Amino acid sequence: MCYAAMVRADLAECLREYDALLDADMFERLFWERVNQPQAGIRFPLAIDRYFLQPRSDAERRVKHAIDAYRARKRPEWEQEIFKQRKRYADAERVLATKRTKKAEADLGISSRKIEQLKGWLDGMKTLENKPDDVVVHPMNYGPVIVQTDKGRLLTAMRYHCRLAGKAAYIDRQLPGLYNARKTSLQDWWAPVFGVKHALLVITGFRENVKRHDMERRELKPGEEPENVVLQFNPRDRQYMLIPCVWDRWEQGQDVLQSFALITDEPPAEVAAAGHDRCPINLTPEAAEAWLQPQGRSAAELLAVLEQRRRPFYEHVLAAA
Repeated sequence: MCYAAMVRADLAECLREYDALLDADMFERLFWERVNQPQAGIRFPLAIDRYFLQPRSDAERRVKHAIDAYRARKRPEWEQEIFKQRKRYADAERVLATKRTKKAEADLGISSRKIEQLKGWLDGMKTLENKPDDVVVHPMNYGPVIVQTDKGRLLTAMRYHCRLAGKAAYIDRQLPGLYNARKTSLQDWWAPVFGVKHALLVITGFRENVKRHDMERRELKPGEEPENVVLQFNPRDRQYMLIPCVWDRWEQGQDVLQSFALITDEPPAEVAAAGHDRCPINLTPEAAEAWLQPQGRSAAELLAVLEQRRRPFYEHVLAAA
């Protein structure tokens, strides 16, 4: 699979390197939807917000205006929630000083975690420096992808979990793994977009869920329950990974969704040894160019393009979930 992807956040360099135009209208629309339709759950990696906080054009300034509006709304909400959780924490401490109760113990743990999370969000507004977690896009969140259009190459924003046109919206819940397009299923489930709607995701690394005993290459001990851990994989050569994707545009009435899935295949030996059975395909620059222009290529030719891969050694470390 690909539990999370660590996207390339320097969009200006990405635009220059791939000779693309920024789809500022799409970023602006999504950032305003984040302000005005909180129920839509639109989320971007914090690093993408920060890119637009130093606008380079009038179009980027319009995106920044939407981000400023979002921050102006969320800051007092988060500050109020911290106050609420601190009271919850203090109340739990008072109860636990006299007797142990499951509710008080749960309240203590939950409030502590929420306070740290909210403080982290507020602190994230005060700096332009990106931490590793700030570039991570999770399934159902939005990230930057490159597509080829009739007017040229475009760097746009799409949701990382692909809902094919014509599918019911509940497919997102019914099939939660649709952020991953297996190479072996491209001519099956993904046939409507394979060879038609291709995209490229540029990342620095990826994260995967694995079982601790698999990572440690051992059997479960008697009575031991499986424990999930998150591993972060990065190419040892530190080159950007060029990940082929498929995408689609879903419409229902006034609702429009553009979303993508990255393509995965069998893992290299070091990823398998760490306990995971999938890996994003990492194309060579030449193959990435071919992938973005599928028209006129047969399925066999496109599958051959997917075999033209960079094969770095993937180092891994434990990451936060």
